[in-house]
Amino acid sequence: MNALRLADTRNMSMDDWLDWRRKGIGGSDVAALCRLSRYKSPMAVYLDKIGELPPLEDNPKMLAGRKLESLIADWFVEDTGMKAWKQNAIFQHREHSFMLANIDRWLPGQNAGLECKNTSEYAKGDWEGTQAPTEYILQCNHYMAVTGADRWYIAVLIGGWDFQWRVIERDEELIKNLIDVEHGFWKNNVLAKEPPAFSHQDTEYLKDMYPQSQDDKSVDLPVEAFEIIRNLDLARAAKKNAEMIEDTAKNQIKGMMGDAEKAYWQGDLRFTWKTGKKSRAFRVIGGDE
Repeated sequence: MNALRLADTRNMSMDDWLDWRRKGIGGSDVAALCRLSRYKSPMAVYLDKIGELPPLEDNPKMLAGRKLESLIADWFVEDTGMKAWKQNAIFQHREHSFMLANIDRWLPGQNAGLECKNTSEYAKGDWEGTQAPTEYILQCNHYMAVTGADRWYIAVLIGGWDFQWRVIERDEELIKNLIDVEHGFWKNNVLAKEPPAFSHQDTEYLKDMYPQSQDDKSVDLPVEAFEIIRNLDLARAAKKNAEMIEDTAKNQIKGMMGDAEKAYWQGDLRFTWKTGKKSRAFRVIGGDE
């Protein structure tokens, strides 16, 4: 492994571990910085790194993830015949000190690592096909950048019973882009104390930050708001057009159904139309009404 061993985590408290994480960018931050995370925004990463985001309270899901990590790693070893060594350390890139890695396992003799994931049955669709989800491809390439690994394996337990694993080969072009993105964020945002732009994930944070409007207070938007306003207008127009297309399609199906309550497509129930005392509801099976 071509990485610096920055800190030993064997007897490290959770508070100390969180402090160490704030000293750089970790694998779980990368998808957010690339604006490809479904759950986390660049603003959330920024607030975490400058110590202004309240620490995430431990919950049953997090506890299960920690307890099941060893089981998933052992399952991977049994399934593949490979060896996997637990790493009780935070690693640092030798050249880019802002790049950190807290990895689950190292595979001796292979110059490779292992990431263990535990997820619910609802996420099963994310693992269809032969590739790992995008967020994890980014995370694992970040680990490969820090450690110099040639590949990274990712093992997942879905719904408590469905075990799968994937291999992610090192992508030099992607790693170069990740280094550029992370360097820019660390230099221009974290060190400069300059917050990044808000994203769609920041709705609740903004509600907490500004719980009430102030009467008779107004602001003049800066010149750079032009592009944002333009994007908002385009999004609203696209949404209106999409709603028109949806309503047209629904009415065409209703016309085909007549007064029938149900409609099947190639043997599968796809549409229902029920008349109540006060309203009529048309429903697309597997979609929104």
